[in-house]
Amino acid sequence: MEYITGEEVLSDSIGPSKDIEANIMLTESEMVTIVFKTTVQFPSSESLNVAVADPQNREYSWVKKLDASDKPNVQKIDFFSFTPEASGMHHVKISNADFQTEVKIVSGMISPTEQPSYLVALLAPLIILIAGIFLFRGIRMGSRGFSLSGALNFFISLSISLIIVRNVVGL
Repeated sequence: MEYITGEEVLSDSIGPSKDIEANIMLTESEMVTIVFKTTVQFPSSESLNVAVADPQNREYSWVKKLDASDKPNVQKIDFFSFTPEASGMHHVKISNADFQTEVKIVSGMISPTEQPSYLVALLAPLIILIAGIFLFRGIRMGSRGFSLSGALNFFISLSISLIIVRNVVGL
């Protein structure tokens, strides 16, 4: 299963008798990823023709070789990315399919095949929170006093931790 981030701007399928031709809105300098997915078991591969025309009528074309799955009912995923040089309506045509293939075009996607490693990204907020707890305990005067600066350190570290978690996980 692929991991998708960004905005899905097109989802369709192609096959031996069906091409994809559509107009999609893309943003300049925002990476676009085209994801190809098939569960067809086939002894060969296909060379898909991908053509994109931007609002200034500049045309870009690629040939994407997609291998079919070598095992039954196993999903095969492949992709490639490009960065548009202009914002606006782009005309996309994908053709020359030899077998049934699902196609998704996603704006803002970086890597569709791997889910990001949350473990490393979530360790930083945990360390910040623990540091805030120790600062809170270390600054207050024993068990009898309450330190406003210690409480402030704790709440700042808690806030920073929650912001990091929200941005990483996307909650």
